[in-house]
Formats: sequence, structure tokens, C-alpha cells
Amino acid sequence: MARTTKPEKRQKTIPYNFGDKHKAYIRKSQDCMINVAEGAVRAGKTVDNVLAFCHELKTTKDKIHLASASTLGNAKIILGDCNGFGIEHFFRGQCRWGKYKGNEALIIKGKDTGFKTRIVIFSGAMLASSYKSIRGNSYGMWIGTEINLHHKSFVQEAFNRSIAADKRKIWWDLNPDNPKSWIYTEYIDKYQQDAADCKFLGGYNYAHFTIDDNINISDQRKAEVKSQYDPTSIWYKRDILG
Repeated sequence: MARTTKPEKRQKTIPYNFGDKHKAYIRKSQDCMINVAEGAVRAGKTVDNVLAFCHELKTTKDKIHLASASTLGNAKIILGDCNGFGIEHFFRGQCRWGKYKGNEALIIKGKDTGFKTRIVIFSGAMLASSYKSIRGNSYGMWIGTEINLHHKSFVQEAFNRSIAADKRKIWWDLNPDNPKSWIYTEYIDKYQQDAADCKFLGGYNYAHFTIDDNINISDQRKAEVKSQYDPTSIWYKRDILG
């Protein structure tokens, strides 16, 4: 007697709730190769990028993709779990954690991907030697959180590893850093200027968010958080104003 398999059942849906500014950023990412969400803490930047990344994973022809943070553990927590909004939750019932060729990976296969296997490799990126973990590999899309905490050599290598991708799309998020940091001078600000001059091909999508743009945090909680800072301090400018 043939063995039958039960259809996938999702026990719950992810309670997405986005403000208009976040919706506009997510929509624009569909048409842009480079997407950067910068701003204050708890502004909702990472959730935007994870959702956009997962949406594209459903249709990409590329099999292997990259997810990075300062450390491997942070990559798995911030992008994989993301307080219930991460990649593993988007593909719940269709994915499992495991190893792929010795790399920490989330292996996805189910209805959302047309039952084709899609693999997301997770990697730490803060060390000078971190680039070695991805050298020689080929990736489709790349999502990087806290991109300013990545080592410069890793960022360079990750770009190189995706050159042959069928769907070459990249998502970054970060809290504000030194305005003269290489992440701005060599990438973010440069891309912004090139896009303004109509010299950036592929599409560039940048958005700045503050805690006030996150409609999931109550006004009372926002006021409580703001009251813990000195309004004249650099930390207020960084964490609250973004």
C-alpha cells in the first residue's frame, strides 16, 4: 500500500505590521539590487530585510544564499530567528537547521519554493579572516545585518561571490556609525551619489528609520525609552534619532 504524506500545516501566521515608510522600502526592494536600511535601534529594519529576502527566496533560481552578521551566533539569532520574524519562521514547516558542506545552514524545501531546495548559509563576518569561510563559494542573494560590524574584506569577498548569481540582490541593515567609516565612503554614500547621478545600474534602495517609524512600539514605551537617554548625548542621536 502506498504511503501518503500529510499536507503541510502552518499553526500560525507571522503578525507582520508595517508602517507606510517600511512598506515603501520593502516594495522598492523588489526592483533594486542593493537595499540598505539604516537608523535607530528597534526601528524594524531587520524585519523589513528578512521579509524581502524570504519573498525573493521563493522564486530565485539560485540554490545557495548567504546570511551574515558579526558572529555566526548573531547571524542565526538576528536573521534566522529574529524574535519570531526570522527566515526559519517565514518558512516554518518547510525548513530545517543543519550542515551544508560543513557550513551552518538553513535548508528550505516546500510549497513556497516550488519544492526546490534552497540553502541559506550563515556566517560570522567580523574577523579579518572571516572572508575565508566564503571564498571560492558562489551565492545568489546576500542578507547582512549590522553590516558596519563586518570586516571590510568579508564585504568585498561577499560581493565577489555573488557576481554570477541569477538574481543578484543584497540587503544590509545598520545602526549609524562614524560618518567617515569605510562602509559609507566606499559603499553606502558612494552608491547614493551614483544613484543620484544615474550612474548606478541595478537599482539602489536606501531608507532611514527611527524608533518612531516602528508602529509596533507604543507611544508610552517610546517615551520611556527616550527618557533613559540624555537628549544632548551622542547615544541619543545614534540610538533614538538614528
